[in-house]
Amino acid sequence: MALSCLPFHSCTINKDLSLLYPDSTTTVKYQLAWQKTFYQERLNEFKTNPIGSNKIVFLGNSITYGLRRWDEKFGNDNIVNRGISGDISNGILKRLEEIIYYKPIAVFLLVGINDFFDDNISRPERTPEYVANNILLAAKTIKDRSPKTKVYIQTILPINNQQYLDDKPHYQFLYPEYPSINNQINRTNEIISKNNDFEIIDINSHFLNKDRKMRRELSRDGLHLNDRGYHEWITILKPFVDSVNK
Repeated sequence: MALSCLPFHSCTINKDLSLLYPDSTTTVKYQLAWQKTFYQERLNEFKTNPIGSNKIVFLGNSITYGLRRWDEKFGNDNIVNRGISGDISNGILKRLEEIIYYKPIAVFLLVGINDFFDDNISRPERTPEYVANNILLAAKTIKDRSPKTKVYIQTILPINNQQYLDDKPHYQFLYPEYPSINNQINRTNEIISKNNDFEIIDINSHFLNKDRKMRRELSRDGLHLNDRGYHEWITILKPFVDSVNK
């Protein structure tokens, strides 16, 4: 950041906008190599297409990223997608500067599932409490530094373990802890739902089947949403989007 001054004029600050984005040397705790690749590729896209003013930002991972094909369903043109495939809660914390700088009307935050899909057997400290605290910290950071931004936290969607393993059977042997993921999701959602500082949008319950797993008809692999799943999600979120656009 540099000061630029003309004689008899006040100084203005010329901000290097590239500093709003983590560079390739940035270390994100628990980020895997494949996640870093997606992370940096998307950040480069963000640099060439910044948020801009008076926007609504959807912030999250691949599920949010997939929502970009459905933006027009909200009936407005001020939605900006900030989803990154594979992103984790620590990754979100590292990339808040752009959001804070542009001070959007609202932020819809959805993250956490990838924190539990990684090999957490070797990372026992990465608990639902840890992930929930990161989610709440991200929301608090945005609100503290951009007070007029309305911050919504969405509950983490469930998964359907069997549907996922049907699609990727080799994972049964690599990650035998997968059946416990919904328990971790539920505990994380419970923690964030108890906070009194941010509005929580419970999307999780809308996607549950009788066994409290992701409804097969709403997902293409037990994790990522299909067309029907995105329609369901948009139906839930549209009243909130409409309310902040009034």
